[in-house]
Amino acid sequence: MDRITLESAYEPFVAALREGGFEAPEQGWPAELVAAHVARNNELIAEAAEAIAAGQQPSYDNRAAVDDAELRAFADAVGGIAGLAAAVEASAKRQAKAWAALGEGTAGQLLPVVIVDAGRVIRDDPVPIGSFIEGNASFHLDRHLEQLKALRP
Repeated sequence: MDRITLESAYEPFVAALREGGFEAPEQGWPAELVAAHVARNNELIAEAAEAIAAGQQPSYDNRAAVDDAELRAFADAVGGIAGLAAAVEASAKRQAKAWAALGEGTAGQLLPVVIVDAGRVIRDDPVPIGSFIEGNASFHLDRHLEQLKALRP
């Protein structure tokens, strides 16, 4: 993977946000919270990668990126769907830049990771930061793009 590929992976997600037409689900997150989650998660991962590139030893915990109240506040602060599309785009660029700054030597550095989903810890172990970013921009992003598409009538 390269920086351009990482950034462009988010284009379909951003395009779906800009297209709009979402309905509120009976259960689960509405489009605003899905988008806020993606943007916040990208920022948290980029922050960890930047710290590693700077020689620090951070950890990653996604709780701030899955808390409904925090996500609603973020969505409101950026101005709803249009602002969220811009926030996802900016966070994707930041994440790709952080990934590129890692270089070969630090991309394999293990990042302690805690991932919570639906109130349960589903992962609590170290992951190479480079692989973590690539997974976030692929299968994690794909899952949330499908979530967005399912919110259309």
